Amino acid sequence: MPVVAHPKLPSLDRLIDEGLVLSIEDSKVGVFGHELNIGLLNLMPDAALEATERQFIRLLASREDTLVHVYPTTVDVASRGEQSQSYISQHYNSMEDFMVRSYDGLIISGANPSQADMTQESFWDPLIEVMEWGEQHTHSILCSCLATHALMKAKYGINRQLKDAKSWGVFPHELINPDHPLVKDITGGLQGPHSHYYDLPINEIEQTNLQILALNQDAGFFLASTPKADLVLFQGHPEYDDKSLMKEYEREIKNFLAGLRSDYPNPPKNYFSVEIEDRLEQVKANIQQTQEAIKFGDEYLRDIDLSWIHAGKTIYRNWLGLLLDSKPKSIYS
Repeated sequence: MPVVAHPKLPSLDRLIDEGLVLSIEDSKVGVFGHELNIGLLNLMPDAALEATERQFIRLLASREDTLVHVYPTTVDVASRGEQSQSYISQHYNSMEDFMVRSYDGLIISGANPSQADMTQESFWDPLIEVMEWGEQHTHSILCSCLATHALMKAKYGINRQLKDAKSWGVFPHELINPDHPLVKDITGGLQGPHSHYYDLPINEIEQTNLQILALNQDAGFFLASTPKADLVLFQGHPEYDDKSLMKEYEREIKNFLAGLRSDYPNPPKNYFSVEIEDRLEQVKANIQQTQEAIKFGDEYLRDIDLSWIHAGKTIYRNWLGLLLDSKPKSIYS
């Protein structure tokens, strides 16, 4: 079933033809088996704000019998560019309006880290306020990447640790607790993208009420959760689409050319095909000679393994099902 955004998000227009998004008006005349209300706290920077909306909306459309109402908001608006501030004022809920509504679930996106100490990020205080509010006013909070690191620190006192090298690419994961309802119908392991410089110590997580559900020994855990999924914590990125890692690679190359990193970046692991990785070596030589970035076309995506997209939809479908189970049952049902 489709998703309807409150208020309307222009970035989702391209999803209408795919049947993933309805207008508010059309949602009022349709007949749906179930309905859920989901809050979306989007922390991503201006350049990724709208793409992040689409990524999460695609996953929220994973359950065929359920219409999902999504209410987007964000924090620290004053630090954004003028164009994004205008977009947010027109198409996002203010935090005051957001926090007077009732939600079945709350999604908190990742963010680009700019400080070694997370508590020094400009969004830290309002983010923690929303997390604490969400624990009291929703059935489940689902966090992505940096939001997961923030919740681990604020709630459990677990500090992230800087890795020797960035976990970046698509990695296979062992299912550690295959009977957990979030990973129902996932068999034979799980492929999933990672993109993080920091990691969380597994031994400290195991001393909490959280369960590690999917783990790669090099990249770290992909997914952890409480037994009843009232907290769902992704360190990996099931919301990534086919181009997400390629666009990150483009940005890293631009950072190299701008002097923001000293080394030319390696491509994300296990993402491009062998043929394309060979081609990227020539691209690297050309860029180092000309000092000019290029924009990668769709031909660079040839033969990539997109199995993580199906796995992500399965996990989100299971999460939505758990939210439906937690709703009060009508005496007439």
